[in-house]
Amino acid sequence: MTFIDWSDPEAMLGLLVEWVADERDAAADPARVAFLAQLAAELSALAVRHDDLSLDELVAEMQALHEARAAGISGDPALGHLADCIAEIERVRSEGGSA
Repeated sequence: MTFIDWSDPEAMLGLLVEWVADERDAAADPARVAFLAQLAAELSALAVRHDDLSLDELVAEMQALHEARAAGISGDPALGHLADCIAEIERVRSEGGSA
């Protein structure tokens, strides 16, 4: 079993990237596959830049991704997980964590 450190934004983002990629691989609907592929690519690019971003910048970029995608496909579970990840990173930020 993998230990998840919920106070580590990089780990949370990495798990989200993995989950989105797994969902993409399991999806049958071509529109959802395309949506998840794009989201996975954007989240992966963000994860690569994680060390260069403050928590404020990370949250802002994740929120921008969420808002841009929510307009196209509302209600997708991936958007819910993205929103949850943002909320956890905001919690870490409010508790004085750093990236």
